[in-house]
Amino acid sequence: MCPKTNRFPPTVNAMSVPMALVLVMSLATPCWAQGTQNIRTRDEFLALVEGARLSTLGMVMRIRGDGSITGRAFGTPLRGTWDWSDTYFCSALRFGGRNHARNCQTVMVISHTLRMTEDEGRGLFTDFWLRR
Repeated sequence: MCPKTNRFPPTVNAMSVPMALVLVMSLATPCWAQGTQNIRTRDEFLALVEGARLSTLGMVMRIRGDGSITGRAFGTPLRGTWDWSDTYFCSALRFGGRNHARNCQTVMVISHTLRMTEDEGRGLFTDFWLRR
């Protein structure tokens, strides 16, 4: 008996735990399944980013259909160019007084997040929030 409530603690029978797990699993959709899409063409990419503001910690940018990139990175102006090569977004950027070499990245959408993975999908990734 519980001293504060003068009641017995609830009992757990063999069926209540599996039933609770089934209920929780049926309500929870894994994050990787919520609107995940690999972007493979320039047209798919532009449909997502043209007119949108992409932001991540310390960086805000806009990617335009004319091949230009503008924004701010860590308090400095960001400028760059981009093109689409095979199934990759390729860009060369300048910010913080440095030129960042052209790098081709895979692009994936996870809900309202754009994930860009460097070195044709073999490197580090950056998640950008898409805002219209």
